[in-house]
Parts: sequence; C-alpha cells; structure tokens
Amino acid sequence: MPVAFSLWHFIRWAGAATAWLSFLAVVVVSFTGEAIGVATGLVFGNYYYPDGPLGPLLLGVPPLIQLQYFAMAYASLMIARSIGGVLRTAARGWLLVGVSVMAAFGMTLLDLASDPWHATILQQWIWRDGGPYFGIPLHNFFGWFFETLVFLLIVQGLLNRRSALQHIAAPKSRGFFLQGVLLYGTFPFTIALIPAIQWAALPEASRTIAVAMVCVALFAVVPLWLAALLALGRQ
Repeated sequence: MPVAFSLWHFIRWAGAATAWLSFLAVVVVSFTGEAIGVATGLVFGNYYYPDGPLGPLLLGVPPLIQLQYFAMAYASLMIARSIGGVLRTAARGWLLVGVSVMAAFGMTLLDLASDPWHATILQQWIWRDGGPYFGIPLHNFFGWFFETLVFLLIVQGLLNRRSALQHIAAPKSRGFFLQGVLLYGTFPFTIALIPAIQWAALPEASRTIAVAMVCVALFAVVPLWLAALLALGRQ
C-alpha cells in the first residue's frame, strides 16, 4: 500500500515520466548497493539474506525490498521538501543538496528504528559478525545514509527538469501535500504498533529491542515528521 500510494502521489505531483524514472533510479541504485554489499560486505557490513522471509533472491538480494526503499524515499523526500519550502518550486544549488541530505537522514532514522526488529528478532537479514547496536554494525547506518543520498540526489535532479517543474508548479491543495507528509508518519506508527501487538509473546530480550525501537521512533523520527507538518502549515 505505501508503494502504490507513493507512485500515485508522485505521478500527480511531478508527472508520470518523472515518477517512473525516479522509481527506476531508486530500484537500480538500491539493488546495486545491496548486491555489492551482500557479495563484499563493503557497503553495509558483513551480512546476508536467508532464503524465504522476504521472497526469492536475485544475486543474494530479495528484489521485493526495493519497493520498500521507494516508499521510504518518497516519504522522506516529501518531509524534506516541506521543511525546505520547495514542494511547489525547484530546489537548486545548496538547497538541493541540503534537502537531499535531510531526506537521507530521514530514511536513515527509519532504518535506525526498524532494523533491530527485522534483523535481530525476525532475522530477515543476518549480520555474520554482529554489532554494537542490538547486533547491528554501525557500518550499516553509514552505508544506508550514503546509498540513499545517491539516489535522492538523482531524483532531485529529475525533479528539476522542465517537464517535472511544470507539473510541480501546477495548482494543488494543501491537503494534497498533507497526504505526502502524512505518509512518513505511517512508518513510526507501524514501528511502534507491531511490537505492541506481539508484546505478550515476546521474550525479555526482544522486549528490550522493541522498547528501544519505539523510543527512536518517538523521539527522533516523529519530531522530524512534526517539523514537516508545521512547515507545511506555514506554506
């Protein structure tokens, strides 16, 4: 649902060509990074995807995970452009870089809050050597930030094409942009909801991880989301 909504919203915001080219850029860059990471350990650390939890593997990577990359990227871009005041106009120069960096931090915060649950508890991907953050190496988060920054810069470049800017500048209601910003808020909500539903069945160690995830979601992810909502209100 987040992927379908992101594509629909992106098409209405910047046009079908820009939306699909951006989708392709996110999928290609993220899949390439994952494939290199699984094969070498250089991008995110020494990890692998087991067969089964996330569907079939291609070059050791489940292609379905790239869909989640796109939804998170679009939601993060919406909040960053809202805070930067460029939902209806072009972002150029240092503003383009700053908005891209903010969106990359927004994506990395989501990973910081959710990775321990998916990796350590569900073992949808497994770190061979563990790490200091609930079994996850810090290398992962730096790799995640720089990989997402790469495809976000590409998307921002696509958004500065003349055809995209014509779509972006077309009149749209505040409610339309509110939908895009609210999308980001669904991620911390889900991060907190899933452990809450399963709380009674969780062992003590898993509860510790769940509490830490909820704290990161509430005190790091939500403030960024609220900042975007306030910025949207000013606009």
